[in-house]
Amino acid sequence: MRLILIRHGRTEWNVVGRVQGRTDIPLDDLGHAQAEAIARRLSSSKIDAIYASPLSRAYDTARAIATHHTCGIHVAEELTEINFGAWEGKTGRELEAQYADLWQDWNWILHPETCRKMGAESADDILQRVLRCMNTVLAAHPAHATVVLVSHTMPIKLLTSHLIGLPAGRIRALKLTNCSYTELEVTDAGHAQLWAWNDTSHLRGEEYLQKGEAL
Repeated sequence: MRLILIRHGRTEWNVVGRVQGRTDIPLDDLGHAQAEAIARRLSSSKIDAIYASPLSRAYDTARAIATHHTCGIHVAEELTEINFGAWEGKTGRELEAQYADLWQDWNWILHPETCRKMGAESADDILQRVLRCMNTVLAAHPAHATVVLVSHTMPIKLLTSHLIGLPAGRIRALKLTNCSYTELEVTDAGHAQLWAWNDTSHLRGEEYLQKGEAL
């Protein structure tokens, strides 16, 4: 299966570095322009299915892509961004002041006990739900299908890492830009070849290159 993973377009909270997580922040003007750009890139591809997180920043990115195709959009709760618990809505500066140790290494996401104390999801929590979606996709579509998943930083990083055998503890080394394009050839829910990662060639021009790092 050809699997295309798209991170949502930019939001105002991406610009100011405020952690979004499950908070439903819409695309800003640049985010909508980015969504149109990835939609144009995919307009000539034969897409058999589109799955999207229900959060508006992802769903509206998927909706732009779907305007060029007839397959519609499957809303998949499993593709929602990480629940950041106590971190939601805070800026990096605020988190560095309040959670200095956790902010420095981010390894807390690998430890369920720490995550529970913060009211947050762990990496394994996220991966397990994303894999449920992946299994649904593999069961619903033939091996030659092209499927697009429109999601968020953590689900995309963790799914890709799992499929190519990269330890979850290394995901901080993977950078993922708003409205970037990632492509894998998936054999099953545990194996894939990575053909493209964080490709932003469709975001040409200075108006597209304002990046946000908040999740």
